[in-house]
Amino acid sequence: MIEMPETKRPTQLAAWILLLGVSVCAPARLRAQELKPETAHAFDCYVQSVEARLDARKVFLAADADASLNERLVRGQRIETFPANGPNPHKLPAAHLYDWVGSVFIPAGTADRTIRLLQDYDHRAQFFGDMVSESKLACRSGEGHFQYSMVLKEPARIEVQSDVVWERVDARRWRCHSYSTSLREIGSNHGYLLRLYSYWRVAEVAKGIYVEGETVSLSGEFGAMTRAFGSMVLGINPEKTLRHSLTSIRESVLNQNLQFAGPPAGSPACGDIFHPASCEAGQSK
Repeated sequence: MIEMPETKRPTQLAAWILLLGVSVCAPARLRAQELKPETAHAFDCYVQSVEARLDARKVFLAADADASLNERLVRGQRIETFPANGPNPHKLPAAHLYDWVGSVFIPAGTADRTIRLLQDYDHRAQFFGDMVSESKLACRSGEGHFQYSMVLKEPARIEVQSDVVWERVDARRWRCHSYSTSLREIGSNHGYLLRLYSYWRVAEVAKGIYVEGETVSLSGEFGAMTRAFGSMVLGINPEKTLRHSLTSIRESVLNQNLQFAGPPAGSPACGDIFHPASCEAGQSK
């Protein structure tokens, strides 16, 4: 990477000014973007292919089939992110889709502590403070079905309501899927985030815990310059968000001063589990 001389490196203020200039020059790109039926259908078809791929996978974790990745996670103590299905973004009608996988190994971590952290939906702002300003559990059914809301800080204040289902595979392994059921950009509507689906796997081994996540996110179309400056200033970067999530999970699990409440007893029961629309149906919920 070529270092720029100090006098030529753009400041954050300059970046904001440049981004504002891009916004003024291309207002149609930045105004409210509705999720068109053809966009929703293409997203649902992509999600269907993601879930078919995950169901067909013969290993629980990507690291189970990749010795080099496992070495970097365990011995190198690195957080690894990589595209799940070719280069990002994937072009959809009037939108861009991002599909990233991320993995981390947490030495001495346990599945119980990690799951309690991830299911503590009322306190996400405490554990994921770089990204979340507030969160609240809405309901819970049984041991595995939750609905909650959170407000993201970047790339704008975005309220996300999600339906989450956890499944205990065996004594040491868990997996879950989380589907956004409603997204609302507070104060504006630029289309920075239109849908957010994620798939998580937790596996405990003798020396610690693996956490793997795959995030599938949808955003509106932005010009190349807008997206470049947005990635620097506004955080329009799904890979960075996933990496931050994994970093926060590792730091929180290792911080023995933190206690995770887990889902409270007596929460209202959730309604039906949300299911993405079938690709063949040509409709989206």
